[in-house]
Amino acid sequence: MRSTAARLVRVSSFALLVIVWLAALPGVARAAGCSAGTLVTVVAHLDDDLLFVDPAIAEHLDAGWCVTTVHLIGGANGGNFAYVQTRERASRLAYARMAGVPNDWIESNVTIAGKLVHQMVLKAKPQLRLLELRLPGGGVRGGRVPLGLLWEQHATLSTYPMNDNGTVRVQYDRDGLSATLQAILAQATLIYTLNPDTVPFIEHPDHIYAARITRHVAQTLGKSVPIVYHVTYPTGGWPANLPSAEVQRKRDIVASYFSIDGSESSHVFGEFQWDGNWIARRYAFADRSDRRVADFQSHPIQLFNAASSECLTSAGSGRAPILAACNGSADQQWRWDPLSAYPGNSRNAALVSVATSQCIAERDGYLTSETCDQWDIAQRWTPWDFGLVYTPMRHCLGETGGKLTMRGCAALTTRFRWAATQHTQANDLRLAGAMAGDVSGTGEQSAVYVQRQHDGPGFNVYAASLAKSAPPALWYASAVPFDPQATASSCAGNVLCFDSARFVLGDFDGDGRADLMVITARQGGTAFWLLRSNGNRFEAPRLWLQTGSEFKPELTQQYVAADFTGTGRASVLIAQKRADSGLDLWVAAAQRATGSAPTLFAQAKNLAQNADLLALKTSGSRASLAAIEERDGRLAVTPIANDGTRMNLGERKLLPASFVPGFVKVATDAVQGPDSNTLILLTPHLDGSNDDALIDVATLDMTQPASAPIHAAALHGMSWSDVLPVFVRDRHHAALVLYRRVDATLGNFYFTGGAPALTLYPAGQNLALGAAQELGELPGLFSETLRIDRLAQ
Repeated sequence: MRSTAARLVRVSSFALLVIVWLAALPGVARAAGCSAGTLVTVVAHLDDDLLFVDPAIAEHLDAGWCVTTVHLIGGANGGNFAYVQTRERASRLAYARMAGVPNDWIESNVTIAGKLVHQMVLKAKPQLRLLELRLPGGGVRGGRVPLGLLWEQHATLSTYPMNDNGTVRVQYDRDGLSATLQAILAQATLIYTLNPDTVPFIEHPDHIYAARITRHVAQTLGKSVPIVYHVTYPTGGWPANLPSAEVQRKRDIVASYFSIDGSESSHVFGEFQWDGNWIARRYAFADRSDRRVADFQSHPIQLFNAASSECLTSAGSGRAPILAACNGSADQQWRWDPLSAYPGNSRNAALVSVATSQCIAERDGYLTSETCDQWDIAQRWTPWDFGLVYTPMRHCLGETGGKLTMRGCAALTTRFRWAATQHTQANDLRLAGAMAGDVSGTGEQSAVYVQRQHDGPGFNVYAASLAKSAPPALWYASAVPFDPQATASSCAGNVLCFDSARFVLGDFDGDGRADLMVITARQGGTAFWLLRSNGNRFEAPRLWLQTGSEFKPELTQQYVAADFTGTGRASVLIAQKRADSGLDLWVAAAQRATGSAPTLFAQAKNLAQNADLLALKTSGSRASLAAIEERDGRLAVTPIANDGTRMNLGERKLLPASFVPGFVKVATDAVQGPDSNTLILLTPHLDGSNDDALIDVATLDMTQPASAPIHAAALHGMSWSDVLPVFVRDRHHAALVLYRRVDATLGNFYFTGGAPALTLYPAGQNLALGAAQELGELPGLFSETLRIDRLAQ
């Protein structure tokens, strides 16, 4: 696997050759040509291109390219021919939606390098074609891998039928498959495929062999063509990296596919299962076809445990590895090296320390580091898909109480999930959970959270009291029907959808009740939709402000709601990325029923564009800001004063090195009293002094320029990665509230599990926290309530 700092590749990064598509399209009038370029994508299965490569395919189709997608495998996991045809029907529907034209295709068998290939050409856009080789597929978790046998053992494979009555099949050996792919790739000015540089079963064996074969054949073309490799399964646990508009479009396309290849679509519209996660992500690394490399390139990785926020660490030769705070050292770099094995066998990889070059073995129930011997069964691991790691003796590697542990592999929780990088969804600080505000106007705070709907791209909004333990109430439902046959977006115009919206809470009309603002792209600019609270629910959205094209959601790092004008009504701060550096801070002020055009309050050229802005809510005055950012590997805080017409940046303060960027969650409020602004910093407890103290809490007084963070509390019995903090103050009390995930047993295909819940810690002077008060679990899944709050981390 390439470095897990894999980057999203954009086509503008290449100098592309212009080659006309030479293949004939029988029975179809040729398009105007392929002068824009020809993209050839080679994947294993008929959903790999949609889940892992797109939206890059759609972008090229939109730009007028000729697009050929090659599916090597027919069906999956030994399915019958009827299933092959089902998946092809699903793929046709998805690509027609991608192209925005009717689902009407011309199907035929064409001869390429002497082999019959099933070709599907879209009538209304004939520059798009799908080529189906219909080879048999392998198992996702071990067992026979026909493509591997063909490539490594020189086996001959027979395809699924090329005709409906099953009488015509094609025989492929290594040379025959190479010749067919070479003829197809000869047309390409750009090649996409999957990830060749990993080991089964981190990614599907079919994915890996499809990519290795494509790379090998591309190296025989005799020309230099950009080739881009896409990481598959592991990306589900990495931070989302696609713009919201692309995510929303991709969900439509993938949901159309699974409306045929599947019984329901909740896994597509959510992120509790892996293919829902994959939709919001595209991680790839680029090369060129004329650079000769071996079939497999080994690259160092980390093994990051999200529950403990720690990395697997070598303790030296002859010793067992341990969990320790991630520091990027060689002791925390590992390789999965492939071992000699029949394709499809498990126990196929060695876990090798980069620091010692030794292998980790399991002997007598314990791990140890020793000289590598590829034939020693005690050193043969199975790095499984979806983040599990099987030891040589078939235990699962995990974490308990901050310590490395091994146990049986039934009824696992997320403590047994691993990622190949510490930059994961577990510490993606752009994610937000519950907002807090007095939505009822009674002087009591409530947690307000947005829940994905499972049958479409809409959402529900719930309010849960923070004054007592009571079931949350449904305050608003945005039902958005999904039509798999449609060619237009499900979420165009005035339709509010989960993935393409951002949310803020504030009293925008000054009536003492917090309202919900939903922010979307519209008419080339940004639309602000006010869902006014009537004390019992949020009313239907009405347009509060429509901006011009100078304000677009994809340019806005963050929206912050607070009373920035001193009118008693919340405004919206728009932190927009500048073209040169830093951020421009604009304020759209509330005018009771509507919002005013944004006014520029500051040109913050020296702020990092990925800064996190937090409102400091001093009682009885205008809200100010604090900016949290990374500077030279340290976490920095910058106060931003507000006089009602402009904002001024104060002196940046570097926090102690123990506050590691990416591992600090921040809440704000006047903790010390009504005239004091304090940041509350939550960090994972990593010093090993108390296994049960998993979260450290510190405070930073923003009114004192020379102040330093002061340790205030240690929270027990929960994981830092599973909590999102908010500080509340109402007529009853002040409290630190954690919107958190309740750990749960996971199924094979689940990235995370557990319901959302609320835990409240009463706060006294100097943030002295009282005993935890459990306010109960909330309906739905925690992962379905996490949303992108800002663009860049």
